[in-house]
Amino acid sequence: MKKPTHRIVCRIPILALALTASAGTAWAQGAFPSHTIKIVVGSQAGSAPDVLARVLANEMGPLLGQSAIVDNKAGATGTIGAMAVASSPADGYTLLMGTVSNVALAPSFYPVKYDPVSSFTPIGMVASVPLVLVTTPSLQATSYAQLQATAKLMASPAQLSYSSPGVGGPQHLAGVLLQRQLGVALLHVPYKSGGAATTAVAAGEVQMAFAGIPAAAGLAQAKKVVPVLVTSRKRSSTMPDVATAVEAGLPDFEIDNWHALFAPANLPPATRATLEAALQKVLALQTVKDQFQKLGAEATPGTGTQLETFVASEARRWAQVVSDNKLKVE
Repeated sequence: MKKPTHRIVCRIPILALALTASAGTAWAQGAFPSHTIKIVVGSQAGSAPDVLARVLANEMGPLLGQSAIVDNKAGATGTIGAMAVASSPADGYTLLMGTVSNVALAPSFYPVKYDPVSSFTPIGMVASVPLVLVTTPSLQATSYAQLQATAKLMASPAQLSYSSPGVGGPQHLAGVLLQRQLGVALLHVPYKSGGAATTAVAAGEVQMAFAGIPAAAGLAQAKKVVPVLVTSRKRSSTMPDVATAVEAGLPDFEIDNWHALFAPANLPPATRATLEAALQKVLALQTVKDQFQKLGAEATPGTGTQLETFVASEARRWAQVVSDNKLKVE
């Protein structure tokens, strides 16, 4: 009679070990991340957000032990991509390379079905991308003071125009703010891309534009455009001789075409912490900083909480600009 009892007692530890091993395997399988992470970009391949996202994907994947890929969902000024992420499961596997355009500006211009703050979980700022105001050489305005004097001499507002990649972007709204500073009406001429808008200044089709620094630097070196000021707090390392807006006498003219990483709202805190830590490590790499600089971007590490506060402030700021100037997409 003791023999069966002995067998049962021996099997209990074995069964317990089997259950423990099974639970451990299940826990490991549920750990984040367990499969590919996707970074959604709201613009086409080769655009600044796309290139920045690919730099992140290449570095974050190995850090997290999984592959990371970029998924381009271009169109509607980036709102298609933003909406796709906002409506995705909050599991950390679908992220957004958000920009000032599709996160902070678009909700003030378009009937989007997402909110800049409540629809996303901020992971962290990625890059600061200031703009540079360039003028056509024939305008003979090499400083903001000269531009201001020239604007006052213009008999007709239509004589002074500026280009942008389209309605509702930071380049467009930078022109709106400049118009208020100059005290004259400027003619806005939208183009299909940032490159086309900058080239239009070099060709003399328009008198000025707020451009990306890398494209403008090449044209400035060739004497085809004249850089007047940069919209960042400090001077650009690419164009160190160009004054900042503050130095030019515009203390409240800081405009940043920023890029940041977001997940859908209600992301689990542990998953958010994992992604945030990986992002900070990537942005600290010198190789990443160097790649960003070629795009006129500066790596700007920060916490998700800091980004949340910043986005709320940016959304309020630009909504006020849109309202004050009665701007709309026609």
